[in-house]
Amino acid sequence: MQFNRRDLLRAGVGAAAGMTLFGCASTVARPAKAKVSTTPLSERLLLISGLGANLFALRGDEGLLLVDTGAPDATGRLQEELTKFAGAATVATVINTHWHEANTGGNDVFGTAGAKIISHAKAAQRMAIPQYVPWEDRYLPVRQKVAVPREVIYYGSKELTFGAERIEYGNLQQAHTDGDIYVWFKDSNVLAVGDVAAPVSDPLICWYEGGWVGGRVDSQAKLLTIGDEQTKIVAATGGVISRVEVKTEMDAMTQMFERVSDAMRKGFTTEDMQRGKLLDGLPRVWADPDKALYDAHKSMWAHYNKLSHTIV
Repeated sequence: MQFNRRDLLRAGVGAAAGMTLFGCASTVARPAKAKVSTTPLSERLLLISGLGANLFALRGDEGLLLVDTGAPDATGRLQEELTKFAGAATVATVINTHWHEANTGGNDVFGTAGAKIISHAKAAQRMAIPQYVPWEDRYLPVRQKVAVPREVIYYGSKELTFGAERIEYGNLQQAHTDGDIYVWFKDSNVLAVGDVAAPVSDPLICWYEGGWVGGRVDSQAKLLTIGDEQTKIVAATGGVISRVEVKTEMDAMTQMFERVSDAMRKGFTTEDMQRGKLLDGLPRVWADPDKALYDAHKSMWAHYNKLSHTIV
């Protein structure tokens, strides 16, 4: 779909000229919900929901492996669920899908107890130094040293075996942040994707943290090459989703990329795009399209040198 200025201004309503400076909401940990639910994904793999983000616990002879550790105020409740699942087994390994506190809030406790923590190198870096939050004009404090992952991945993928489960984890380039990874439990055929997919909430493009629309498109395309039609895909929110649902979001993000790129080349402002309802008619609906367009536009300017997916 091609737009000109007349199309974009025709609506005449929409975002006010004085915009709110939108940020990435998930930089602040989601509060632990009152209701915690668990879903067995295989004989040894458990999905734990309601503690800030979807978490995974894998039971093995070595103890427990976790993918993400939930919100900071939810660790006690997480430990209760782990005891129900695996008795007195201790957490030996943690893999963080990215750095946000909703996903890493329990790192302090498990790291102090001796767990090995793995993440993307950028995620570890963001936990190790103060992070500026521009929409709040403040810095997030440095995380405790024990909470910062010491084993990191940069590009490509790595494998490890925990118990009887083969696990692959790999880089997803600049989809949500600049430090996203997936975790694929190969034998259980479960794919954890963090906030790189958003089945129940607006997709978040954390432009100030390196995320951008093109990176999200490319990363979702990569996810669709992992596993098969029976793979259970689980994002940081919502339940198990299908490859079709990931592709639907990818198609919407692709069209967002194309529309915003076209509008930028024609000199349109964010307000022009908002007034023109640039996201109308996409394969999915945004609860807050103005915020989505603001984040998309900011993320595109961070990659203005090519305005194409691949920036390396």
